[in-house]
Amino acid sequence: MIDNKTFEIIIKLAKKEYNITPNEAQLLIKEIKKVFDDVMNSKYPERDVRRITTKFRDAGRRSAPWKPTSSRVPGRPQDGSDGNRINRWLLPKTHKFYADEQTACLVEIKYYLQALSFNNSPSINREDFNNAFNWLLDKPIKPNNYLDPIQLIPIDMDAVIKDARIIQSGHIFPLDRGGKHHPQNTFLMLARSNQLQGNLSVDELLDLMQEILIKHGKIINQNS
Repeated sequence: MIDNKTFEIIIKLAKKEYNITPNEAQLLIKEIKKVFDDVMNSKYPERDVRRITTKFRDAGRRSAPWKPTSSRVPGRPQDGSDGNRINRWLLPKTHKFYADEQTACLVEIKYYLQALSFNNSPSINREDFNNAFNWLLDKPIKPNNYLDPIQLIPIDMDAVIKDARIIQSGHIFPLDRGGKHHPQNTFLMLARSNQLQGNLSVDELLDLMQEILIKHGKIINQNS
C-alpha cells in the first residue's frame, strides 16, 4: 500500500511540469514507479510487471544500442543483444538518441502513466494523482482511456502482461529524420503500428494509406 507521502511528492513535482530539475525528475520516476509497481503487482505477477518497467527504462532514459558495430559479432551491426545502452544525456548532443536528463525522465514517466490508462489496467482511486499530469498526457490517468496513436485502438494490459513485446515506444516524427526524444513526440504504441509507421511521420503514413486506398478503389464517396 502506497502512503500519502508518496502521492504528495508526486503531486508537488508534477506541478513543476517542464521546469523540473534533473534531480527532481529522477525522484519523480522513483515515486511513480512505486505507485505503478504497487497497483500492478496487486493484479499481475511481479516478474511480468518487471518486464514492463525494464522496457520503459530502456526506452525512456536509456538509448537503443548506439554503437555502429556489434561487440559480439565483428563486422555486424549492433543490436539489442549487445546490451550496449547508455543514459541518453551522456551521448553527444548531436546524436539522434540524445535527450537531456529531465526530458528523458519525463518520457519514461509518460510511459508509466500511459500504461496506467491501458484497457484492464488497475485503477488508482486518487483524483489529485489522476489529474496531475494532464499537461503531459492531455487527459486524466484512467483505465480504458488510451488509444494506440496509429491504429486508434485500445491497448490491453492483460495482453501486454502475457507478452510485453506487443508494445514499443514510438516517435510521431522519427528520430532518423530529426525528431526529438521528447514527451510531445513519444508515445507507447503497438509493435504492429510501429512497424506500419516505419520511418514515416504519422501524417506521411496517413497520406500513404489514403493513396493506397484510392488506388484500390476503397475510398467510399461520402456524397453518394
